[in-house]
Amino acid sequence: MEQQTVEELKQKADKFESQYNKLKQEFKEYIEVSRRTEEKRRVEIRTDLSRKLLVVADSLTRITVSDNGQSCENMKDYSDNFRKNIEVIYDQMLHASGLIPIEPGAGDKFDDQRHIAVGFENRTEYPRNSIIQIVRKGYLCENNVIRPAEVIISKEPAEQKTIKPGFWDRLIGLIKRKNK
Repeated sequence: MEQQTVEELKQKADKFESQYNKLKQEFKEYIEVSRRTEEKRRVEIRTDLSRKLLVVADSLTRITVSDNGQSCENMKDYSDNFRKNIEVIYDQMLHASGLIPIEPGAGDKFDDQRHIAVGFENRTEYPRNSIIQIVRKGYLCENNVIRPAEVIISKEPAEQKTIKPGFWDRLIGLIKRKNK
């Protein structure tokens, strides 16, 4: 009889240990899912804030573009100093918000994940589907594209077909040569 109760107790202990291990594993999974959900939410909040800051970044970029061609030396110095201060503020804002500008160079390959083509030009100096010009900067936040760069890309020029002169064109050409 004693042996039977010992066996029953061992079975109950094994059952409770199994339940404990199962609950322990479920709790670990719950903690991991909660952590991932929290991280995803944090990225969404940061992305939303970054999108709102892009309005300010675009305004700062527009302010820094100035033409000093027709101003006096003092105004040029003042304007340059003002532009440099705006650029510092712009860089600080990007750094604080975690934004990284997407600034492809002329001739870089078009990447539809990071760029949006807003125009096409027939150019021979760049390969097909290469970036010619940036219209508006794009931005990344934690390797996620917040806003793709708007670019103009090159397309191959349409081939010009050479038209062979017809009978009448050849005849007129012969007449003109004889009259000279």
